[in-house]
Amino acid sequence: MKLFEYAGISLLFLLFVNSAFSVNKPMVFSTWEGFEVDKCASIWVIKKFIDKNAVIKFISKGKKIDKGIPFDTPDAKLRRYHNMSTFETIIKAYKLNDPKLLYIAKIIHDIEINVWNQKIMPETDHVKNAIQTIITSSKGNDYIIRESMMLFDALYNKVNNYIP
Repeated sequence: MKLFEYAGISLLFLLFVNSAFSVNKPMVFSTWEGFEVDKCASIWVIKKFIDKNAVIKFISKGKKIDKGIPFDTPDAKLRRYHNMSTFETIIKAYKLNDPKLLYIAKIIHDIEINVWNQKIMPETDHVKNAIQTIITSSKGNDYIIRESMMLFDALYNKVNNYIP
């Protein structure tokens, strides 16, 4: 009986030590190279609301993604559908119900899904043009991500003015 007690205590000790000293590794999200509004918004929501230390890996377009959580590619679960942007898919998958995020989701939907109809959200053109300017004046992926993060942070902070 003593042997089992010592084994149990030893196991508990090892589990405690392992959990006490383990470092939470950042989540890795992978996508194809290239940017557009939906991808920039998706990176922002990942880094702001899912894992602030998330690592975004870019894979050559068309290559199979075999590391991390794929997003914004045709085979990914977190992707654009006929009625939902990648941003909206991520919000739904991670059960993010913040009213300000849902408002921004309408803007991204307006840009990415509502392409042929008249735009519904007053910020649509501004957000689309601002992100396109960031992308075309690009100094690389880090620049686009940093500038997009600032743009969506500012939009998120202003949304209070628009929610009834």
